[in-house]
Amino acid sequence: MIDEWQRAYEQTAMVGWDFSVLDGRLHADDPWWDFEEDCRAALRDARTIADLGTGGGERLRSLLADVDRNGRTIVATEGWEPNVAVAQETLTPWDVDVVRYDAEAGERMPFDDGSLDLVLSRHEGIDVAEIARVLAPGGRLLTQQVDGGDAPEIHAWFDEPFEYPDVTSRRLVEDAEAAGLRVDVVDDWNGTMEFADATALVTYLALVPWDAPHFSVEEQSERLTALDADRPIRVTQRRFRVYATKP
Repeated sequence: MIDEWQRAYEQTAMVGWDFSVLDGRLHADDPWWDFEEDCRAALRDARTIADLGTGGGERLRSLLADVDRNGRTIVATEGWEPNVAVAQETLTPWDVDVVRYDAEAGERMPFDDGSLDLVLSRHEGIDVAEIARVLAPGGRLLTQQVDGGDAPEIHAWFDEPFEYPDVTSRRLVEDAEAAGLRVDVVDDWNGTMEFADATALVTYLALVPWDAPHFSVEEQSERLTALDADRPIRVTQRRFRVYATKP
């Protein structure tokens, strides 16, 4: 089994934001709210739009399928270099420009002051002060985030520290209000991810290496063997959403 786990880990890499390699082997609960539908509704009322951390552009393309793009200016940003070309290929046919931007690097957003009606962000690090700067009066931020305490079992099993412990709904609300935004919605949610076996878990860790950046199949073989013997393997998900408006 160790050889199988090692192959799965070495041969798996994220392209865009695609977890299809785990179809049938990973079941993940969804939050009780419908972030995608909230984004679609907001898109219909906005003319200048930015999607932050678009990944490979797959999600934004799906959202735009139900939206009239005439008269709208839509820009997607991506900070992970391997995904930039993927997003451009996906979104260029939809008249969406893709620009490089990484909030975690402290970069200035590539938009003018007060130029956007809507900023969307799903599972992407954000600079709320910068978002407040680029939003026009009445402009909105809709974001769903992975809580910094997500997947605590993975961190405990493999002795990995939390990389982003300050990513919480409370901190984001504080930052939004300090930036002059009015917080309209804030919700937290816990759910479950269920892996069919240790091979599926190892594949997942290869797709999202930031969850366990020091993980090694060889060093964790005993732990993986124990987890595999008690299938399915369950991990806690933690998500939150914050919607805010610039007065």
